[in-house]
Amino acid sequence: MEVLNMRKKLKKVAAIALSCLMAAGVMTGCGSSKAGIGTKTNDGNKVLFQYDGEKVTLKEGWLYAKLIAAQYESTYSSTYGKDFWKMDMGRDNKGKEQTFESYTKQQIISQLKQQIVLNKKADAYGCKLSAADKKKCTESALSYYQSSNGRTVMNECGLLREDVEEFYKEILLASKVKDKIKSQANATVTEDEARKSTVYRVVFPTTMTKDGMVQLMNKKEEASVKRKAQKALKEIQSGKKTIKKIAKEQGYTNTDESYAAGESEEGKSFEKEMKKLKDGDLCSKVLKCDNGYVIAKLVAYTDKKETASNKKVLKEGKESKYFQKVYEKWTKKLDKKWSYEKNVDQKLWKQVKLNDADDSSEATTEVKKQTKNETTEKQKTN
Repeated sequence: MEVLNMRKKLKKVAAIALSCLMAAGVMTGCGSSKAGIGTKTNDGNKVLFQYDGEKVTLKEGWLYAKLIAAQYESTYSSTYGKDFWKMDMGRDNKGKEQTFESYTKQQIISQLKQQIVLNKKADAYGCKLSAADKKKCTESALSYYQSSNGRTVMNECGLLREDVEEFYKEILLASKVKDKIKSQANATVTEDEARKSTVYRVVFPTTMTKDGMVQLMNKKEEASVKRKAQKALKEIQSGKKTIKKIAKEQGYTNTDESYAAGESEEGKSFEKEMKKLKDGDLCSKVLKCDNGYVIAKLVAYTDKKETASNKKVLKEGKESKYFQKVYEKWTKKLDKKWSYEKNVDQKLWKQVKLNDADDSSEATTEVKKQTKNETTEKQKTN
C-alpha cells in the first residue's frame, strides 16, 4: 500500500514540477563550457534514446532529471529522510526490484517521450507559442543561466543557455497541447461526488505496542478504555470540558478530520453515524470504530471549502484519465516495439544521478576514463 501511495504522489509531484518549471525560473547555468562536454560527462551530445523519429540527447535528459530531482528533494526529504532515493518501490513490469531513484528515472524517460509526441501534435490542436511565451522562455533560461545551482547542472553535462531555452519552449508547448486535450473531456463533478465532511473526534485506542509489536487489547483492557471514553463524553455533554480539551488530555494536537465518502480514518460505520447528525451536533454515544472508541462532533456535513477543493481535484483526475486514454491510443503502435531497457542507452543514463550525494565519484571516474581514452587515441594517431 505504501508503494502505491508513493507512486501516486510521484506522478502528482511530477505534474506539479512540470507546471512550476516555467513559473519559478529555477534554471541557471553557464555557457562557457563546450556544448555537450562537462565536468561529469563528455557524452552530453550523444543520443540517450530515440522515439517517434526524434532524438533525445544525454544533456537533455540530464537537465530534466536534475529539475525533477530538485522538486522531489524539497517534497520528500523532510518526510522520508535524506536516503529516500534508496527506498524500495516494489517491482517493475519485468519483475525487477526498483528503488525510488530507478523508478523515477524510468518515469522521467516516459515524460520526455510524452513531450515529443505532444510537440508533434501542436499544429493539429492549433497550439503555438506566442511572442510573450517565447519571451518568457528566454527570461526563464536567463534566470537559470544566472543561478549557481543551474550553473552547476549546466557545467556537469555541457549545456548551453540556448539548450535550456529550447527545452523550456518544448515544455510550454507540450503543456498547451495537453491542456487543450484535457479541456475536450468536458469533465463534470457533482456535489455528492466532491462532498467532504469535517469532524472533531477523539480516539481512545484499543491497541497497544508491546516489544515493538502492535497488539489488540484483551476484553478487560478494552472495557476499561470504553468506560474512559464514556466518562469523557459525559464531561463534554455536561459542559465541564470541551472536545478539544479531552483531545489534549489524550495527547492529540489536532482533532480535525475532513473526508470524502469512504475515506474517513475511522471507517464506514463512523461515517454513517456522522451522516445522521446536524452541523454542530455532538454524537450522543461513544462509537466503536476501526481505531478504537471514538467521541465525535460533526462540524460540517458539507464543508464548502474542502468540497470545492476536492471538486477541482476530482475534475483534474477525470481530465487526466481522458488525456491518458487519448495519448495511449496515439502511442500504442510506437510502444509495442519500444522498451525502456533496450531503447534507452543505459550506459549513458547511468551517469545521471538523482541523489547529489552519490553523484560525484562514479560519474567523475567515467569522465576521467573518457579523457584518458581520448588522450591515448591521439597519441596513437600522432
